[in-house]
Amino acid sequence: MKELSVFIDESGDFGDVKERPAYYLVTFVFHDQDYPIEQQVIKLEESVKNAGFDVEYIHTGPVIRREEIFTGYSIDDRRKLLYKMLNFVNACPISCLTITVDRKEAVDKVLLSGKLAKAIYGAMSAHQEYFLSYDKIIVYYDNGQNELSAILNAVFSIQFSNVEFRKAEPQRYRLLQAADFICSMELLRIKKDEKRLSKSEENFFYKSQELKKTFLKSIDKKKL
Repeated sequence: MKELSVFIDESGDFGDVKERPAYYLVTFVFHDQDYPIEQQVIKLEESVKNAGFDVEYIHTGPVIRREEIFTGYSIDDRRKLLYKMLNFVNACPISCLTITVDRKEAVDKVLLSGKLAKAIYGAMSAHQEYFLSYDKIIVYYDNGQNELSAILNAVFSIQFSNVEFRKAEPQRYRLLQAADFICSMELLRIKKDEKRLSKSEENFFYKSQELKKTFLKSIDKKKL
């Protein structure tokens, strides 16, 4: 039986827009279960441990901005962690898709819900042949935002009869961390194009083209 795992992460929230420009992003990471990733996971975890890090969740945004548990980490150590996640994503047999909604077109919860549902439905429809090639689809999301959970349940259930939803914690699933990584990079792509990178984001990437040529280029190769 062919089985597809879908790991989802988001950036943004459903509150009224207080700052502009603002965006809401949803990233989907697709993994065909016929191609195991146990060895890639072991390699990542051994690499993190051997480097002296005690980290279960390589949370990309906080790594870059030196937040949460990463406040005591030097920029060199944080860069090492992010490169380990990049190498993991590159090594895994996965593909990805990111939905982006400009909040100037969806200034409140109702408008955003409608835009997201339409965009996600459209993306799934565009790749329907791919999804229908699987006997079972399992969707993993941490249910961090109830509004997005409801949209995902509705869209996937309408389009596919073979779908199952599972609440999952990023600490337990490296591909949820991969989704978080890709989602964060796609947001950085927007901010870079709009010349809105923060000082901490600019400082994190030593060379001006490092973000584009190393990180974003790798993600582009994984797109569905």
